[in-house]
Formats: sequence, C-alpha cells, structure tokens
Amino acid sequence: MANKREFKKYINTVCDNIVSDMTYASYTIEGADKAAIDDAVISILKAGAEAIMKSNVKFDKTRRAFDNEHAYTEEKEKFFKALYRKVNKEFADAINEAIKKFNAAIPEAAKQAQKA
Repeated sequence: MANKREFKKYINTVCDNIVSDMTYASYTIEGADKAAIDDAVISILKAGAEAIMKSNVKFDKTRRAFDNEHAYTEEKEKFFKALYRKVNKEFADAINEAIKKFNAAIPEAAKQAQKA
C-alpha cells in the first residue's frame, strides 16, 4: 500500500464487499445457517476494525535521529511497508477463517446448484 489512507480504504472496501455478499446469501439461500453466517460477518467486521487500529501507528523516530533526510525517509518507508505487510497478512488470515465458517453454513445442495 502506498500510504495509510489507501490501506484503510482497501480494508474497508474488502470488508464491505464480503459482508454484503454474506448478508445477501443469508437471506436468499434456503437452509443456510443464519447464526453461523452472522458469526462470520462479525468476524469480518472485527478483522477490519483490528487491521485499521493496528495500522494507526506512528514512526517512532524523528529526523534528528538520522544523519540526513534520505536515511530518515528510507527507514520510515521500510517501517510502514513492514507494518502494512504484517497487518495485511493477519487481516487476510482472519478473512479466510471467516469465509471457512461461511462456507460451512451453506448447505451442500445450494453449493451444487451454484456449480451447475
């Protein structure tokens, strides 16, 4: 991600799309376990909120801690790149777990009908 604003927009967009698809499936698929789908939706929303909270970190060093402006900028970019990579991996893992819960809540007949 290029910056914190874009990262947060990405998190919100992913969460919104997945939650809307899960909610739509909950109301349109007969025999779907609504409680399990609700649990998966809550997991998605929690994962998004945690990712946004974890990305609200400031770089803990000032320009004076470095010899020149270039070294400061490089170190700051490395810090945020590593931070976003770590938060994104945790977010993706949480999303995958929620999707597994959602898939388990859908009846086999509906899955087979979707494939056909």
